[in-house]
Amino acid sequence: MADYQVVIEGQQSQAFATAGGEPLLRSALRAGVGFPYECNAGSCGSCKFELLEGELDAPAELTKGTNERDRQRKRYLACQVKAAGDCRIKVRTADSYVPQHVPRAMQAQLVERIDHTRDLSEFRLQAEGPARFLSGQYALLALPGASGGTPGVRGWRAYSMSNLPNEEGHWHFFIKRVPGGAFSEPLFDRIQVGDSLVLDGPYGMAYARHDVDRPVMCIAGGSGFSPMLGIARSLAAQGTLKAQRLEFVYGCRTPVDQPDAGLVESLRAHMGGLDYAVVVSDAQAAADARWSGPQGFLHEVLAGRLGDDCTDREYYISGPPPMVDAVVRLLALERKVPFEQIHYDRFF
Repeated sequence: MADYQVVIEGQQSQAFATAGGEPLLRSALRAGVGFPYECNAGSCGSCKFELLEGELDAPAELTKGTNERDRQRKRYLACQVKAAGDCRIKVRTADSYVPQHVPRAMQAQLVERIDHTRDLSEFRLQAEGPARFLSGQYALLALPGASGGTPGVRGWRAYSMSNLPNEEGHWHFFIKRVPGGAFSEPLFDRIQVGDSLVLDGPYGMAYARHDVDRPVMCIAGGSGFSPMLGIARSLAAQGTLKAQRLEFVYGCRTPVDQPDAGLVESLRAHMGGLDYAVVVSDAQAAADARWSGPQGFLHEVLAGRLGDDCTDREYYISGPPPMVDAVVRLLALERKVPFEQIHYDRFF
């Protein structure tokens, strides 16, 4: 497909080229443009821009991040639309969104799958070239022949890395099977060791901050375990918390849904202190298993764990959207934690 030029109005000589078949957001980030974004899936609305001139290839269906009024005002989501010619757009870019590692698309081979719980598995992929990313970031995966996928980007899903960046090209993901999922069921049922996928990344703003000297709390639910484990591993490897404490809180429905605690406990020697807690939400399942740990909704349990010093911590959050929203409300609105100390990418 032809390449088109996209000029950003109001920015000094800021422009980027985009292939007609690629979403504007990905082209902008590959060109090193600080285009605002979060989810890459059309849900958060962070990458909204205004079309001033030109034509776009935009999906007819609207996503959670936009509405009919936006369309009437020629406002679109950069992760959802593609250029159909040269364009002039208006968006407020920022240096904070300039990727430290430029995302790239590549072929990746499944080399190992490890089943950790009844519906949470670790998929280990191998790609050519180094795996360069910031711990906590995510990649987009595409399966051969998968249906559905990210709205407007057929066949794609975002998954966060659990391993550390490396020169050998290893990309590891904890992925949860979603019953009836158009993407996760083919991934779990059809993809075998040796099969190839397409991997595009890295993306995401909720990565480990190593220049902050505060205790850290990682809060995860479901497959959100993956980026939180990656962040914890990164903080341990770089010695960021040698004199500080890490609290890792994982929420799941039943006791059998928790991953191996050793994955987190193995980091204890690299921290000033480590507190790993699992919260179970299904009261009947907890009773049946004689569960003695904390019970209830994750944000409710957290409310009892947060002390008067809660504004002195750095927080990383990943998991189902209702859980993330509830935790962010608890921290930012109820406990007045400064928003710059709360890191999460919104996925829906």
